Amino acid sequence: MRRRALALALALPAVLAGCASASSGTHAAAGAPRLSVTGAYIPLPSMPDMAAGYFVLHNDGDKAATLTGVTSPGAQSVSMHQSTASTMVDLPTVQVPAHGTVTFARGGRHLMLMGLDPAPKVGARVELNLRFDDAAPVTVQATVQPLTYQPGQ
Repeated sequence: MRRRALALALALPAVLAGCASASSGTHAAAGAPRLSVTGAYIPLPSMPDMAAGYFVLHNDGDKAATLTGVTSPGAQSVSMHQSTASTMVDLPTVQVPAHGTVTFARGGRHLMLMGLDPAPKVGARVELNLRFDDAAPVTVQATVQPLTYQPGQ
């Protein structure tokens, strides 16, 4: 019986030290990414079941974040792409720097929404769910705009 009590007494400081390090991990989360989205829109598509999506992704946190994908309940699939001079390149992930922004805009990074149902109409809102491997998901409503829409004007 005394041996068990002695073993517990010797193990207690190690257990408490483990609890202390776990709580310091919680404190480290204060430096986590803080993500938000502004200016989300989808130009009225010329094809009823396919559209592009644009937005600005902000990270006000002290740690970078990795955007790993986007889904939408109104689309069969959503993929991230980068336009180049002659083609589109698939982007499996997008890095969002600490205290930085990443812009998804015409002629650059953008989303491709495939299999839209129903077909978007001007003024409609399309839900976009952004997933990250090191931060909580972000959900945003992108407004369908006329094809001639220019953000910031």
